Amino acid sequence: MSNSDFRNKASWLIATVVVVILAVTGIFLLLPGLTADEPPFDADAVPGTQVVWVTAKRGADHGTLELWQRGSRWKRTLSTPAWVGKEGISKQAREGSSFTPEGTFAVSEAFGRMSDTRARLPYLPVDPSNTWWWVSDTASPLYNQKYQCADSECPFDTEAAENLGETDPQYNYALVIDYNRTPVVAGQGSAFFVHVAVDKPTAGCVSVSEDVMRTLLATLEPSRKPVIGMYAT
Repeated sequence: MSNSDFRNKASWLIATVVVVILAVTGIFLLLPGLTADEPPFDADAVPGTQVVWVTAKRGADHGTLELWQRGSRWKRTLSTPAWVGKEGISKQAREGSSFTPEGTFAVSEAFGRMSDTRARLPYLPVDPSNTWWWVSDTASPLYNQKYQCADSECPFDTEAAENLGETDPQYNYALVIDYNRTPVVAGQGSAFFVHVAVDKPTAGCVSVSEDVMRTLLATLEPSRKPVIGMYAT
């Protein structure tokens, strides 16, 4: 074998080894992609098979909402931009702040200005004539509850309450986040929902597009015990 042939064969062998190494490395680099549907939460800690997962950087007023569902395995079925409170996500959420509460909470009911027969959770249609309110009056025993009354007859301060039917378009569709509801602690925060976005941060709710809200309403169902997790990253 001539020196030239030897060099050519050695070069071919080195190139082959490099290709094999790159191929093997590539396989390992692809592994995270193969496990992309591993849920970002402790699957053993949630009660059911549907999780709405909201994350934002610490102090940020926007982030991402994902919907995770379990059949034979957990799978992310939706991912979309979302607004959160203008002060971000925090365990310091309380009345008067603009934090979105950090933690995992049940999602047990919904309401909206638009009738939507596809909603699977209990759904309350509201409009201005129905005079439905969400009470944020910390002195009222109805604090952080919905209540129906005419403005002049309400047994709470309506200045410290939200008229659900008049909040347009945010409350066209809304999911109730069961934060500070069982038990209710006065001043700990009230009226936290997932609702329709208006392209700006919220006072503490999570907001997404109207199309996404319709998808969530048509997908979340009581038998699957849906929860929402909201966390700063």
